[in-house]
Amino acid sequence: MTASSRRGIPAVRGGDAPPRPHKQVQAFLDNSGSSPDPWVADIAAVRADARAKVLAVTGETAQVASVEPVDADGVPARLYRPKGREQEVLVWAHGGGWIHGDLDTAEGVAKELANRAGCGVLSIDYRLAPEHPFPAGLDDTWTAVAWARRNFGSVAVGGDSSGGNLAAAVALKARDEGVRLAAQLLVYPVLDSFENTDYKVAFRRRYETFAGQPGFGPNTYRRLQHIWATYVPDPAHRTASYASPLHAESVRGVAPATIITAEHDFLRGEAEDYARRLRAAGVPVELIEYAGQIHGFFEMFAVMTDAHHAAGKAGDAVRRAFQSTRTIEP
Repeated sequence: MTASSRRGIPAVRGGDAPPRPHKQVQAFLDNSGSSPDPWVADIAAVRADARAKVLAVTGETAQVASVEPVDADGVPARLYRPKGREQEVLVWAHGGGWIHGDLDTAEGVAKELANRAGCGVLSIDYRLAPEHPFPAGLDDTWTAVAWARRNFGSVAVGGDSSGGNLAAAVALKARDEGVRLAAQLLVYPVLDSFENTDYKVAFRRRYETFAGQPGFGPNTYRRLQHIWATYVPDPAHRTASYASPLHAESVRGVAPATIITAEHDFLRGEAEDYARRLRAAGVPVELIEYAGQIHGFFEMFAVMTDAHHAAGKAGDAVRRAFQSTRTIEP
C-alpha cells in the first residue's frame, strides 16, 4: 500500500492540537449557508438545496468530445468521451448519501475524469432512498456495469462518498460473480455501517467546533446516522458485505483500488481500515490522503485547488489500470 498527500505531509492522526483546515476549506465554510436537516426537512427540499450547492462549487465544467444520453438496461446514464471512440469505460456513481445527487451534479467530475483518464465515463442516475432503499442503488450500479461490459472492451468502477460505497460493493460482487474489473476508484467512500466505533466517537468530540463551525462533529454524526437509517432501514442488513464492504468476510481477489481521503472527514477511518484489509489480502491499493481537506472537496473545482489535483491523481490511476489490463490481455 502506498500513501501520499497533496503536500507530501501525512494527514494529522489526532492528539490535543485542534484540527486545522486548509485555508480554502476555511474560506468555503465561512461563506457557506446552512442546509436543511435531512431528518426533518422534506426530501425534495433537501435534494434541491444539495443540487444548488454542488453546482455552485463545481463551476464551469470541462469540455469533452461527446456527451451521450444512455439507457443502460433501464438505468438512466450519460456517457462522456474525451475523444469520441474510447473502448474503455469507468462506470461512475455519484455521492449524496444515497438520498440526493443526479447526473447534472456529477457532470463536472465525470468530464474531468474522462479527460484525465483518457477513457469513457458512464455516469449513472441510480435510484435514491427513501423511495428506493438498499439494494436498489447497488442493483442499478451492477446493471450499468453489466451493460458497460457488453459495450466496451474494459470496465472500471468508481464513485464518491455513497457512490464509493456502491463502487466498492460492486467490486465485491464482481469478484463473487467471476466478473473482471480493471480497477475500483473510491473517493472518501462510505464503507462501514453506522456504529459507535472509537474513531467516530472521537471525531464527534474533537470536531465539535471545527473551523469555527459550532456542532460540526455532532451534526456530521447525526447526519450519517440518518442516511444509514434511510438507505438501509433494517439494522440487521447494515453489516451485509454489499451494504458495508468493510464487513465483507474476505476482500481477496477484488479489483485493484485507488482510495482518496480527506483529513477532516468522518469517513477517513473506515477508508484507511479498508485499504489495510485490501493490502493484507494481496490486492494492489493506493491510498491518497489530502491534508487539511473535508468531505466533498473532490467536486469543488471552483473553490478548491486540491479538487483539480485529486482529479488528476484519480485519472492517472484509472489510465494506468486500463494500460495494465491491455498489457496482460492475450
